Amino acid sequence: MKVRILSRLPLLFLTMLTLASSALGSPLPLGIWNQFGFSDAGTLATGCDPADPSGPFCIPSGGTPTSFLGTPPWTFNSVSGSVLTVTDAFEAGDRFRVFDFGGSLGLTSLPLGSSNCGDDPVPCLADPNICHGQFLLAAGPHSLTIVPTLAPSGGGTGFLIVEAATTPVPEPATYALLATSLFALIFARRRPQ
Repeated sequence: MKVRILSRLPLLFLTMLTLASSALGSPLPLGIWNQFGFSDAGTLATGCDPADPSGPFCIPSGGTPTSFLGTPPWTFNSVSGSVLTVTDAFEAGDRFRVFDFGGSLGLTSLPLGSSNCGDDPVPCLADPNICHGQFLLAAGPHSLTIVPTLAPSGGGTGFLIVEAATTPVPEPATYALLATSLFALIFARRRPQ
């Protein structure tokens, strides 16, 4: 029995190493627009080739400087809280669900009508017909993934940027303390004098 287990140990170690390295993903450059690719609704978005060899060929932005994302998940560490902005590119119609460590941060806005904002993330973000969203991220490590929920053209590209929050993002415990204080204040005001 021990011989079988020991003979399979190198294979088990190699498998665990492969899974661990794929779970780490790629580092996410902060403060610049990053481009990702996607295919059908419900399929995990990828980076862009050549940064992500399994990703599609992406047309780089013709205006605002951008970089191609590598293999997801896209990881980074936020020192004092950040704001994640996600926008679709080119034709309207796509919508995304954004995840951090597998937990949903939410959906981008619903696309409206038909529009084509081109390949630049700044005009795409300003176009009300193109889906976009902003998500507050607390300080600490993050591991982002994106899944399109609408992709009528069967795929495309989008952009994301992570920037430092202008005001600190409260930790979840801060929200709990604030809610408890609010309930205590309401209860104290209702008690008879």
